[in-house]
Amino acid sequence: REIIAHLLMSEGDFMDFRSTYVDDVLEHLRTLASKEATIMFDEYKKGDGSWETSLPGIAERISRVMNYSSDHIANQIQDCLDQPHILQLASSALLPSLREKAGDSLSLLPPGYIINMVAKHLSSQLVYHEGLDYVERSIPQDKFAMVAVQYAEETKRVSDMVDVIAKADIASGSKEEITELLRLGGPRIAVSRSKVFAPKAE
Repeated sequence: REIIAHLLMSEGDFMDFRSTYVDDVLEHLRTLASKEATIMFDEYKKGDGSWETSLPGIAERISRVMNYSSDHIANQIQDCLDQPHILQLASSALLPSLREKAGDSLSLLPPGYIINMVAKHLSSQLVYHEGLDYVERSIPQDKFAMVAVQYAEETKRVSDMVDVIAKADIASGSKEEITELLRLGGPRIAVSRSKVFAPKAE
């Protein structure tokens, strides 16, 4: 996170911005740590006592699945998105404070760097939101980028729907239940019902 900030800003601008950005980075890392801990303990509960289902083994599996999915996304994403769209995804991968401060400078970075940045962001979104089994077993190998991109779009759409529901005249308990269900299953269901998983035409 600090590297991308240095790439997008002059040293002087970064030093002026550093305290704000460090706070955002620490909050982001705490969020990721919480998500990873949730996955680790969920997998541990299903374990059989083997190395693979021990906490170190699960941590290794998470890293392996992240790298596997991000590699496929990076290799495929230019086949389904143009550069402006890739830059939009790169912007969404930045922490909000950095996006506001220096997001316009993203286009100055090497395309390969941008692609890898987007791939890692989309990969972590899939793994942390849907879990290891979904990423390993449910996504066709040749459609990783398509699934990841649509998943990101559906996640944004669900977030917008949750905002609308929050302002709607719905009984309080029902409102929380609806928004929780949307967050938990909305993006995955939307992707599964889309053309992304349709067989290729012969």
